[in-house]
Amino acid sequence: MKTIGLFNPSSPSYSPIDMDKLKIWFKEKGFEIKQSPNLFSYERFLSGTDTERAFDVMSLFEDKSVDIMLAMKGGYGSARILDLLDFDKIKKNKKTLIGFSDTTALQLGLWTKIGLKSWTGLSPRRDIADAEHVDKMLEKSFDLALKNGSISLALQPLSKKHKDVSGTLIGGTLSLVSELIGTPYQPEFKGCILFLEDVMEEPYKVDRMLTQLRLSGVFDQVAGVIFGDFYKCISSDENDGTMTEVLMDLAERLPDVAMWTGLPYGHSDTRIIMPIGSTGQINKDTLSFKYDLFD
Repeated sequence: MKTIGLFNPSSPSYSPIDMDKLKIWFKEKGFEIKQSPNLFSYERFLSGTDTERAFDVMSLFEDKSVDIMLAMKGGYGSARILDLLDFDKIKKNKKTLIGFSDTTALQLGLWTKIGLKSWTGLSPRRDIADAEHVDKMLEKSFDLALKNGSISLALQPLSKKHKDVSGTLIGGTLSLVSELIGTPYQPEFKGCILFLEDVMEEPYKVDRMLTQLRLSGVFDQVAGVIFGDFYKCISSDENDGTMTEVLMDLAERLPDVAMWTGLPYGHSDTRIIMPIGSTGQINKDTLSFKYDLFD
């Protein structure tokens, strides 16, 4: 039986977690659980101090008994520990890392620094421990990922001039991608397929973050952009418009950038796991990729 190491690089678990439920679910997948030392630490809005959370990341990477690392939940804080990590040691001990939401910053930082591929889309606290049942689509994609399987997904073209593209899949939660712009952990966007989602951000705030990417030259470099689910991204003032209008406005402003919507990835209960660092192809508005691990 393999081992999944649980850690929490972001916000704390404010209420008890049904660990037995997690253990049972992962045991059915062929894994036992190992908890990082500071998994349930608490420091203001963080799951322990930056030093403690960085220690947990390093200890799991260096632990030979751990096969996969899985972030317990999102929230806020994973970017705070990037400058505390020893990337040389991590490079010597590469293993699969799974996270979602705030973990985007950690995952993109690791990709930028050492080319560590990872998977985004599973949050065990929310998706397993607190859920009545695990979403079928999410579970199917997790099982497929464990087998290094391939997947194809139909998309809807957003841009009027779109073409078939291929490139490295880079992305996650938009607010975390935006957070890394201008830092040493900003990924290389040239030729990539950028996938984005977010949650509970008003459309004008999403527009602000997309504008940050546009003015930073990100959209000038990518091969294409795929938008996932912007869950509960609704204007408090109906006069502000909708997320659909925000995305259409961006596509009209950047007519030469191939853009699609309809990726089943985001903060709604139904989603798939997406790979960061794997190669994707979009042919005839269909995205295809393989859940390959690190090289």
